[in-house]
Amino acid sequence: MSFLKRRISVSVWELLVLLVLAIAFATVDRLYFSRAVTLTQVCERFETMQNSETADMFAKLEGDAADARNEINRLCQVRRPMQQ
Repeated sequence: MSFLKRRISVSVWELLVLLVLAIAFATVDRLYFSRAVTLTQVCERFETMQNSETADMFAKLEGDAADARNEINRLCQVRRPMQQ
């Protein structure tokens, strides 16, 4: 009888550990994909702003602002998926 109690206890612990791992994986997965979607939306919005009626404003940027714009464009190009 003692063996059976110990065996059930081990099974319960295994299930609890598996549950904790599943929750951790789901949390990490959700955080990663929500950030990826947000970055994609920001890049799309930034591209729209550069190609709209405000495009001349972006063309006239100089100094730190131009460096920031170039950095944003570089990050968005790296993030953008390959299109086939």
